[in-house]
Amino acid sequence: MDDRKKRIDDLLKNSQESRTSLDVLLENFGETLYARTKDMQSGFEDIKQYNAYLQDIEESNVTISKIEEKNRRYRELEEAITVRENEEKERARELAFIYRKLGKALLENNAYNDFTSLFREQADALCAKLDSLETRIGELDNKEGGNVFSWIGKSAQGLVLKSFLSKAQESQEQLYHNIGERYSTGGNPRHAYAHDDDDAAMILSEIDLMRSVSKTAQDELAVLKDERRLISASFGIDGNPQKQIMAVKSHINHVKEALGGLYRTFGAQAAGIMDEEIAPDKKYFIDTIVTAEDGETIGRAVKLDQSLGDNEKAICKLRASLAIDEEKIKIEKYRRSIEEKKSKIADLEENINDLMENVRDSEGYIQELQKQL
Repeated sequence: MDDRKKRIDDLLKNSQESRTSLDVLLENFGETLYARTKDMQSGFEDIKQYNAYLQDIEESNVTISKIEEKNRRYRELEEAITVRENEEKERARELAFIYRKLGKALLENNAYNDFTSLFREQADALCAKLDSLETRIGELDNKEGGNVFSWIGKSAQGLVLKSFLSKAQESQEQLYHNIGERYSTGGNPRHAYAHDDDDAAMILSEIDLMRSVSKTAQDELAVLKDERRLISASFGIDGNPQKQIMAVKSHINHVKEALGGLYRTFGAQAAGIMDEEIAPDKKYFIDTIVTAEDGETIGRAVKLDQSLGDNEKAICKLRASLAIDEEKIKIEKYRRSIEEKKSKIADLEENINDLMENVRDSEGYIQELQKQL
């Protein structure tokens, strides 16, 4: 029995291998045959379906390419925008430095007093404050002697003065920035004060050039951001691009599976190993596209199909043989059970007879006793 079970396992394994080989053979054969029908006029539904599947896969691949291209362009835009924004930040820092340089140059040039008079009082106050703080810090640093407590006090006082000095310097730099920015922007009669041969005029030309570059860069940045916004909006409607691609690829896989089934069926029809009967017009059409070179493929398909049939028959016989043996074992078991139960019945009948004899003895004894009453 074990040998037969092992034989069944071997046959099942062989059938699985043969089925896989046959499916691959039929799929490749069917694909080859369908490819020969591309330039033919045919009204068969399976050929229409074949062409529809191919078109579906082609369109899906185009869709994936478009999504990938759009996603690639979006990443390019992100990178380009980041680069230009960083460049613009750097230009803004450079422009702020030039504003301060211009503001200082304007204050130092008496030719621009008509403009700088608005800021002169604040500028002089800050200069005086800075001079005072620097003098006091210098005096404090040069002061010697004293005990540890006076040293601690001097250090603390120095830190406070340096903090005031830092804030005053920041205020002065901000004033320079405000003066330079205001003079260089529109809404002021800057040309009334401008001189072509001084530092302020040269700095002003530098500012104008930088602003021109910045304006061009901002226009380009706006165009890039508009394009990014449009792409981002399309992603918002259609969903995450990676999910879109995964969904389309999943669809392609489903179509390919269906196409594989179509190939296998057509290959089986051409090899003559279909269970159901093929319509005469379809059989004639297949005969027109099958060539002599296909004979070897058809022969292999027939052999594999025959092998599957032979294996199935052998498996059925082995399983029937095993089933017969199993039923015989059951019958033997049932018979033993019947004999056991018959033996028990005989024992019980003997016990019953003994009990009935006891009953008769007791009844006879009762009758003898009643005579004495």
